[in-house]
Amino acid sequence: MLESGLRKMVSVAAVFIGFGYVLSSIVTVIMLTYFSSQYPIESVENLYWFSGIVLFVIASFLLVGVGVFLVVGGLKYLVGTVSQKIMFIGIMLSSFYLLCLGTGSALALQQVDLPALLLVATGILFVASATVFLTPSFRLKSVACLLGILGGISLAAAAFDSTILDLVFMWNIPFPGPFMCMAILEGLAIVLVSITALVYSVLGDGEKPTTDTLLSLIALVYGVGVFIGSLVLSLNLLNLVWKAPWDLALYQQPTWVVNTVIFWAASLGMLGIGGIVLILSACAGFLLATRKLSQL
Repeated sequence: MLESGLRKMVSVAAVFIGFGYVLSSIVTVIMLTYFSSQYPIESVENLYWFSGIVLFVIASFLLVGVGVFLVVGGLKYLVGTVSQKIMFIGIMLSSFYLLCLGTGSALALQQVDLPALLLVATGILFVASATVFLTPSFRLKSVACLLGILGGISLAAAAFDSTILDLVFMWNIPFPGPFMCMAILEGLAIVLVSITALVYSVLGDGEKPTTDTLLSLIALVYGVGVFIGSLVLSLNLLNLVWKAPWDLALYQQPTWVVNTVIFWAASLGMLGIGGIVLILSACAGFLLATRKLSQL
């Protein structure tokens, strides 16, 4: 009964987070296109800046793809198991998403700063980690997990001091990490995923309560991070809308732009709901792992 309920909660969380990524990314594309159109291409510097914006738009479409795979994976998990192919494609899309963000940030700033460099490095590490982990060799799987841990640390460091979207909007609000999660918790979740993969490679199904506990910890960390990250950004966007009559951020902008920002804030609410469900599923997972440990 508890396992069935846990499977349903994880599926619901994946679907909500996936739709949250899709909707918020589509809004991001619209807003990036509109705000970048306000600046004419009159110099080589502006050409570099627009090239960065184009990469941001591509990155947003890639995040839409990640969201779609999350929804598909969540629905498949409800009726069975998620195939390794779906997980691999999702990781590849996420990696290319980070590569586009890092390269676009460097082009927009016209310099390679540390956060942009770390985002590019994270994307490369994720690609290498996912590819190497598919090999049958245990040693190579261990190397893949270590690369994943380095990628998580790099992602946390990059997101902690990154102002990617603010380069375009200049709203002076704290955007969360690349995956709409608190920067530190986003990187920590990746590190825990890699540790869990390493533990599973070593122990296999023989120590399922251990891997169940680690998976629940991942769900808890990421759930808290995505809930707080999306909530903070949503409230900041609504605050901009409230101050639109006098604040420069949205002052004298067309009504459809203000309405789009409101929709952006609402779409982030789906991520928040997904985060809450993920936290609840983590609690159920801890309970289930405890029950299995008591039966050993």
